[in-house]
Amino acid sequence: MNMVNRKGFVLPTVIFAVTIMSVIAVVTLSTSSDERRTSRASRESTLAMYAAEAGLRQTYGAWPVAAVSALKPGDSLDLGWQTLPNKAAFRAVIHRVDGGGLQEYAVIVQGRRTDPTAGIMTIAGAVGAVPTFKYAVSTDSALYLNNGGLFDGYDSDRGPYVALTADSTANLRSGVTNYIAQTLVKGDALSVGALTLGAGGVVTGAKTTGIPIVPPRDIIPCPVGGFTPAAKVPAGPGITYNSVTGVLSLSGNATNLILTDTAYFFSSIVVTNNAKLIFPGTSKVQIFLRDSLNASGGNVVNQSQLPPMVSFSSCGTSATLAYWALSSGAYAGYFSVYAPNHVVYELGGGDFYGAIVAWIYYATGGGRFHYDAALARQPSNRLEVQRGSWAQLPGS
Repeated sequence: MNMVNRKGFVLPTVIFAVTIMSVIAVVTLSTSSDERRTSRASRESTLAMYAAEAGLRQTYGAWPVAAVSALKPGDSLDLGWQTLPNKAAFRAVIHRVDGGGLQEYAVIVQGRRTDPTAGIMTIAGAVGAVPTFKYAVSTDSALYLNNGGLFDGYDSDRGPYVALTADSTANLRSGVTNYIAQTLVKGDALSVGALTLGAGGVVTGAKTTGIPIVPPRDIIPCPVGGFTPAAKVPAGPGITYNSVTGVLSLSGNATNLILTDTAYFFSSIVVTNNAKLIFPGTSKVQIFLRDSLNASGGNVVNQSQLPPMVSFSSCGTSATLAYWALSSGAYAGYFSVYAPNHVVYELGGGDFYGAIVAWIYYATGGGRFHYDAALARQPSNRLEVQRGSWAQLPGS
């Protein structure tokens, strides 16, 4: 009876065992394949991230200056896909995100690999402009105040200067030494080297020495195509201009030269004998000077009374070491000066509204200097990567 019941038992047992073993084998192979695909996808995604990071650094290191400078607020510059040697690629897009003043750029970079499991990784960074006129006066060498005058600040974007409400933002920065005498400075005095307060020298803010040295400021390239054509400089009594040499001279109490264009390039400007160089102020004007500005005997008149509307900037390599001389007397000066390769003298006894960058700066005329904080928000020719701006965008 027992022998009969055992017939046929072995075969089902074997079949069942083989089935179980097959299922286990299939599950093992499937799991192994999933792990391999997961590992490959993780590796490819990491390499895509590295590609995006490489693209961001490449964009920072080979910044397309000319193309980016042409961007208006809201514009974008697509640099296209670029292939790397490890079969990866990146694409960088630069977006200008400021409102038209001091430049701010968002840099969005996508990285990808050829493997379809990798997808695209996206990271972002930011580049911002360094204010050219962060200080009332900034020099790469010495700064001397011995004029019996006043330095204070205001913001023309918020309204005209009012003496009773003037603020203490007239900060001074010296690249070497700073000497202040017979002058009231409503702001900070910062110096890489020594800071000396002579008789009557008062600084209401911080007095700091040993500040970090910064790289020398950039010298702006001169405009291409030569000096401003004579047709853009109106002729008249007391006005002399040579478009070959680029020298513009104004002389005489009745001499008034009105310049209405938005940009000019001269080798030098000389204003003497109470002549007036006039800018209507209806649009911003940039004056580039290869050599010098000497307005100590005349007047520079900005009829808008807004310093950001008129700027004087040195450019290129000067053929002479001539100093720049500014004067404000019967007419207040409203403009900015960028001359990091020149000595600048402030000789007037009147009011000056604006900001100055110079190699060395002297103030000896007893005038009143009113720093316009709105100039710190003007476009700058120096950019830097914003610290802490790196981020991986969600969904990448």
